[in-house]
Amino acid sequence: MNTVKAAFHRALRLGAMPCSLLDPSRSFILRSVLLLMALTPVVDLYSAGQPLPRKTLTLRRSPNAYGNQYFHANSAIPLKSGTGQYRNVLVSWNSVNYAASKRLMIGGGMDLYSTINAARLSPVWTARLQYCGPLSENTHLGGTVFYLDLPLPKDPEAAGAADERGLAVVQAQFTWGNADDQVTFAGGVAHVVSTEEQRPIVTISGAKRVFANVQLITEHWAILDEADDLFTHSLGLRVVGDHLAIDIGALYNERLSDRTFSWGLPFIAATLNF
Repeated sequence: MNTVKAAFHRALRLGAMPCSLLDPSRSFILRSVLLLMALTPVVDLYSAGQPLPRKTLTLRRSPNAYGNQYFHANSAIPLKSGTGQYRNVLVSWNSVNYAASKRLMIGGGMDLYSTINAARLSPVWTARLQYCGPLSENTHLGGTVFYLDLPLPKDPEAAGAADERGLAVVQAQFTWGNADDQVTFAGGVAHVVSTEEQRPIVTISGAKRVFANVQLITEHWAILDEADDLFTHSLGLRVVGDHLAIDIGALYNERLSDRTFSWGLPFIAATLNF
């Protein structure tokens, strides 16, 4: 196992890729309650035109302002200039993404659980810079650079001291579609700053609006290595609202499944527009 793959696997376990609380028996019930509370303002019902008969309601189709965000990855569809999004995953992971211009987006996040974990010396955090925009109505091209700061063990097979830090990823992105229905192909290089080790990284993500305000989302990450490739998959649903979106899904990784459920780690996330 190489250091890059060990870093991504450690990120899944410690929260750098919104999966820090790995004890579902203690936290998933609480998150489910929070989801039900958050769903209340998401779906708006209204009567258009002439008054509708009693007990007849129409489900309004909310505009989708979340076309740039899958679960963990991003598409090449930019946010509207001057707007941003706050995202919370599993209570612990908090991040912000802001559109500084029509094509430039700046973001960052921090794992709160890592700040109170006595076994760690400093929090897990990330910073991201993305430049993207449309080539035509349904084609978008972009590039992303993000840095993930977390301890990396010298020997990935041993639970030793974390003396090395820093993982940088550079990716080019191509998105076909719109905010409701899209697919994104991304490829680049994952680079461990302290060791200069590099490995190719590929991401395929997609979204499909299956109901008026419900979107199906899937993600697939791959770190390629001749000896042992590392794959991570996500699948779930997003409830789309005017100002708030709720995600519920599961993340699967072969090694992560040994610590959670055999089918993966369930997660709940909320994204708020501002």
